[in-house]
Amino acid sequence: MNKTFILSLCILTCVYWYLYPFKQTYYFYSKGLLDLQNKNYKSAIENFEKVIHNDPQATDVYLQLAHLYILEGQDNKINDLVTIMENNVEDVTELKNVAELLISFNYLDEATKLLEKILRIEPQNKDVLLMCAQIFYNRDYEKSLSYYKRYNELYPEDSSIYLPMSMLEYKLGNYDKARQILKKVSTEDVPSETMQLIETLMSLPTSFDILDTQEMEVIISEPSSIAAMFYFLTIKKDFDKAEKYLSQLLKLPKKEFHPDWYFYIAVFYEYKGDLSSAIKYMLKYLKHAEITNELPYIKLAYYYMLGKKYKNAKDVLLKAKKKYNVDNIKIVLSYLYIENKDYKSAVSILHELEKSTTVVFRTNFYLAFCYDQLGNFEKTEYYLRQAIKQNPNDHEALNYLGYLYADKNLNLDEAEQLITKALSLEPTNYAYIDSLAWVYYRKQMYEKAEELFEKIKDCNDHIVYEHIGDTKYMLGKFEEALYFYTKSLTLNKKNNIIKKKIKKLNRELKSKKQ
Repeated sequence: MNKTFILSLCILTCVYWYLYPFKQTYYFYSKGLLDLQNKNYKSAIENFEKVIHNDPQATDVYLQLAHLYILEGQDNKINDLVTIMENNVEDVTELKNVAELLISFNYLDEATKLLEKILRIEPQNKDVLLMCAQIFYNRDYEKSLSYYKRYNELYPEDSSIYLPMSMLEYKLGNYDKARQILKKVSTEDVPSETMQLIETLMSLPTSFDILDTQEMEVIISEPSSIAAMFYFLTIKKDFDKAEKYLSQLLKLPKKEFHPDWYFYIAVFYEYKGDLSSAIKYMLKYLKHAEITNELPYIKLAYYYMLGKKYKNAKDVLLKAKKKYNVDNIKIVLSYLYIENKDYKSAVSILHELEKSTTVVFRTNFYLAFCYDQLGNFEKTEYYLRQAIKQNPNDHEALNYLGYLYADKNLNLDEAEQLITKALSLEPTNYAYIDSLAWVYYRKQMYEKAEELFEKIKDCNDHIVYEHIGDTKYMLGKFEEALYFYTKSLTLNKKNNIIKKKIKKLNRELKSKKQ
């Protein structure tokens, strides 16, 4: 059956959002994508949950489902999803992708479970060690420091971790050790103004945590100290106290205010859920600070996405693409284009990503999706073949191409072979059973098609019911055909084709009775 490609959930991803490299049960997945296109997210969740139920190792559906849970506020289901992944998923890339998404929405406990599973699989995973250290940075100082030390033992040449290590030692009250580590920090890793702020923080006689308000007012007087205190309280999410120092920062004369502090203010408002203020100060940061990479732009786009201001997000990303032209920006842009059904622009970006060697992404498969939406059969066929060539066991691509042929009544023998192989990889996937039955229908092997349809007659899907109705009709079983057409129409009341089939069949039944 035709697959409608839609990925509306780019609106809720993290700064380091990577594309979906997923393989899911085709039928449920195609239904879910159709639901996404119609913004029927609850129904999409039900369909994607069926994928997991039928095939818990269909790893790539998890990212899509996690997006939907977040979008619909179904927090109670996220932990269950993580538990299923812990028990069934061994794909490090997929575990990491979902973990990154969860981190971006502050589901830190759930994300940590996935990251720690990755470390059980790959104990020396550089990125994941850093992610764990960062997750615990403001929650468990000792645990965060243990990850940094572990990382430092494996990768001693990386000096970028010395600053957070020194900060953790400081928070733990190990002031001398903190200052010793701080001396190792490279000026290439940390801007001079930021170093000045941190050095000011560490030059104070003791930890902020044990100072009373009066002592703080005496010590915290210089702009850099005010900024340090604001940053310190923000990352601790002590917003009431942080707001006091924010007020002082905003009252500083322009010449004493460093533009980097706008970023801290934006994050402060992000943590508080005040998107309009977060946007305001991130814009100020981009305007006044020295920007060296694409991340602030993606962060700003992220704020716009959360506020459903997609045009603003697109404008920001296009500006960033023009300036940096890196894969992360292209990835998010492709999702925005697809969300807005701008498949031509999506194809353009996908072709750029096609040439990249750094992105783990089923480019061929998604190009096929987009070309299918554009009505270009030749390119859809070509990129599906490329996807299968890249991975001969890509059951989703196998079934997609097989059904594409069946739907167009082309290459039916090959379609049967493709779908049969897909079924050998996922024998319980009733979408694939439907596809094979449809091939038999096209071959006018109606009894064989009926035999397969009998296995999935309780699937509760309007497309399958229509197919069953067509088969019953060709077998002369008009009453049964009417039954399944009616069930199809009940599930999809806007299907005018089914209405015409029912009308025609009623006439035939009436004529037959006369």
